Amino acid sequence: MVFADKGYASADNRCSLGEKGLTDGIMYKAAKGKELTPAQKLMNRAISRVRGKVERAFGTLKRDYGFQRARYLGTLKVKLEFLLTAMAFNLKKAALMME
Repeated sequence: MVFADKGYASADNRCSLGEKGLTDGIMYKAAKGKELTPAQKLMNRAISRVRGKVERAFGTLKRDYGFQRARYLGTLKVKLEFLLTAMAFNLKKAALMME
């Protein structure tokens, strides 16, 4: 399942996920002057619960680990930097769970 905020809500994005065999987890966006249906509101709430947990981790990486901007040039170096930062985050989280 691919989760995304309502900035990515378009028929093209939803179709392309379906063509690739992926489940649509894009939040629904109301059209101008119209409200979302109760089913769409319920779906948005379910998607928000999952996205909130992931976004919280990214927020912690940015706030506490200084991952707001890449320090290195090149995709491989930035990927390695992110991997090491995420490992440090997970190790610290695991150590706190052991207490």
